[in-house]
Amino acid sequence: MKRLRIVTCVFIVIVIISSITYASSRGNILNVTQDISETKYLQDNQGYISKQIVETNSEEGEVTIELKLSNTKKETEKEELYENTEVYIIVSENIVKDNEKLTKYMNDIENLSNNIFRANTKTKIGIIGITGTIRDRSIDENGNMVTGEKDEGMVDGTAENSEIVVELTNNLDIIKNSLQHMNSSKNIYHNNLQAAIRLANRSYSNNVNKILISLYDGVPDIAIGVHSEVTYGWFSEYSTAEEGIKAKHENIANYTRSEIMTLKDSDISFILLRPDDTSYDETWYHTSTGEKLLDFDGSPYVQKLYGTMDNPTYGKMYSFNDTNIDTIITENIYKDVKELIQPDISNVKVTDYFPKDIIEYFDFEYVGQPSRGTISNSIDKEDRTIIWDIGLLKGNEEATLKYKLKIKDIDNKELLDKEIDTNEKVVLTYKDQEEKENELILDSSPKIKLQKRMDNQLQENLQIENTNKIDNTIANKILPNTGIKEIIIVLITCIGLIGIITYIKYRKIKLK
Repeated sequence: MKRLRIVTCVFIVIVIISSITYASSRGNILNVTQDISETKYLQDNQGYISKQIVETNSEEGEVTIELKLSNTKKETEKEELYENTEVYIIVSENIVKDNEKLTKYMNDIENLSNNIFRANTKTKIGIIGITGTIRDRSIDENGNMVTGEKDEGMVDGTAENSEIVVELTNNLDIIKNSLQHMNSSKNIYHNNLQAAIRLANRSYSNNVNKILISLYDGVPDIAIGVHSEVTYGWFSEYSTAEEGIKAKHENIANYTRSEIMTLKDSDISFILLRPDDTSYDETWYHTSTGEKLLDFDGSPYVQKLYGTMDNPTYGKMYSFNDTNIDTIITENIYKDVKELIQPDISNVKVTDYFPKDIIEYFDFEYVGQPSRGTISNSIDKEDRTIIWDIGLLKGNEEATLKYKLKIKDIDNKELLDKEIDTNEKVVLTYKDQEEKENELILDSSPKIKLQKRMDNQLQENLQIENTNKIDNTIANKILPNTGIKEIIIVLITCIGLIGIITYIKYRKIKLK
């Protein structure tokens, strides 16, 4: 009976060793020869689509593939990308005194805002009004200036000479309604552009694209710490009116220009709309007598403040006249804004075409649900496709879909050493912010190959060689295979120990 037990143990050991030896010499494994497709960019490098093998089980003959569509701008070394954008538009509140011009500006701002919101729903727009000290002056029938009781010509400008007319919003109705109620008292102000720029600079949120558009183009009347009047004579440091006027304009141009340059330090994009004509003529009057003092050419201070069309102080400058201002605002400026925001895309649909080998020799299974949108229940066997309907993909968002391919027969001789594309092509269709239909075809794919099992070191070398051939736009994630040889050694060692123990017990039995 004891001998029968010993024989049985030896037989089991032989069977186990034979099974392991057979398993180590038989079968195939599924290798990854390319783990990622090319990265195909959308129009204007707006985003990209790619496919990648993210998990591998070579022994079981299965891979998990991720299809990704990203609506993120192509990054450059010098450009930091943000998810949201905030746009402030500067207007002079004096515009309320000219109903025709106010209506035109409101229409232009409305059109610009509408285009921006259509391009990216995350963008917000606010309106900053330039105010200042109150101007209460008129010219009588004799050509003399008459100063009213409310005039504040001798009051210095302050940082409070501006206000937010429209808080940041992506609601067009709020913008329209707020503009209609701007400067309800219909005051006329000595404009303080410096104050408006300073207010804008401190009103943006953190970590957003910042854009400031100025629809005010003149030389301001005042600046912070500078009033609109000029004193001269024995009681002043200026001997003539002209000398004082020049000094006043010099200070205003310098202070306001310095404020514009702070926008650069704050990484705020600046766009200025002004006429080609830099002439700026003023008529100055005596504040006491109302008599005309002189006509003053302020054009040098326009250039000192804003620069020229070819060389602006900072940012971009567009020229306009009364006939093309709406085109400049709704086209040129809109294009500049669009470069900084990440537009939404809509009607997004991805059709994934599979090769015949995948359909015939592999099982297909989704890994969870797509991160956005809906997906076909299974592969359509007639046209060999799945359809992923994403719908709307907002700026700086991405959508992912994962599925698993598992070979039906790991010992399939027909597929042995044949490189297989995991998909034939991917067709992306979408509408851009202009409602234009776009199509993009991704015709490269991750690749796999069924191969004979080999020595573990050779297998690792093969994986390294294949990895070196892959476009590394996105990090590789090939998983190493299990070391069969190490497992066999461990098992044989264990079996040997069992045999020794059994032999010792058998010897003890015989001695008895």
